[in-house]
Amino acid sequence: MDNARPYRVTSEDEFPIIDIAPYLAGVDGALETFAAQVRVAFERVGFMMMVNHGLDWGVIDSAFAGSKQFHDLPHEEKLELKVNEHQLGFVPMGLSLNKNHSVDSTSGLKTNAMENLTYHQERAPDDPKVLSGERFRGLNQWPEESSVPGFRASQVAYHSMMSELGYRMLPAVARALEMPAAYFDDYFKDPTIVVRMVKYPAVGELREDQFGSASHTDAGFITMLPQSNQPGLQIKTPDGEWVDHSPNSRGVIVNSGTTLRRWSNDRFKASPHRVTAATAEDRYSLAFFFNPDLDDVIVPVESCCTDETPCKYEPQRYGDFFAAYLAGAYSHQKAAAE
Repeated sequence: MDNARPYRVTSEDEFPIIDIAPYLAGVDGALETFAAQVRVAFERVGFMMMVNHGLDWGVIDSAFAGSKQFHDLPHEEKLELKVNEHQLGFVPMGLSLNKNHSVDSTSGLKTNAMENLTYHQERAPDDPKVLSGERFRGLNQWPEESSVPGFRASQVAYHSMMSELGYRMLPAVARALEMPAAYFDDYFKDPTIVVRMVKYPAVGELREDQFGSASHTDAGFITMLPQSNQPGLQIKTPDGEWVDHSPNSRGVIVNSGTTLRRWSNDRFKASPHRVTAATAEDRYSLAFFFNPDLDDVIVPVESCCTDETPCKYEPQRYGDFFAAYLAGAYSHQKAAAE
């Protein structure tokens, strides 16, 4: 069975652990050192682990606690926040598709054994993009304060803190591609910053029609994932082997997405990964996706296009790419695209 365990655990060579404290402190030469480490990690496998990242783990613990409280609500109450066309809200089991684009378990194909609440950065009701109905620019859907006290505040604090770290990553990724440190700044003026607050219920053994989270690559620029205490993440190495990632206390996983792969003209990998839910305890995840503005046009950077390696990708608006990706990952978005 594809989700059978155990797998070999990732080595540090495959999953480098990078201390970013010198870079964050502004030590002379630390940007170039960090950029070189990012370059090796993303060229080799597309994953790394950051430690000494300066994050307030109390904010992360509060966000995890809020996630558990939310997912413990009655299903009917969560369905009042069911995900909408903006990809904001509660995603129950059955809406999240596998790589075969299954719609539900009755189709004969597999579905993902997970549910999540998806939210973006907060927007004001009078935001012009909200008022115009621009897709993916709606208002977040939150449970009532009386149902989950402090939930909204804890998630907004988490989103804000992780966003600051995302912005600190931009110069390092730019220099990793041998571009000016400010290269990506204009692409993140009004970015698409998404949190997927996931619960993988412990199922003991997956049914034949289930994945935990099927093999996939992320759509965007980078994904950051503060570590859960529960194992389950599996990464596909360049030689095609699936390996388990062993959790690192208070580390933050960073992986490159398909948009960054396109920007790098395939120099950086966007490696497939998946999650098994065949564990003894429920697993929670606070996946943080740091992506450019929907209107930004993604073109491979000059440093990655040469006579020997011509540009492989035509210019593409990120919002169009994002919509197409979601149509392949969620049944309601697939229906909206048809």
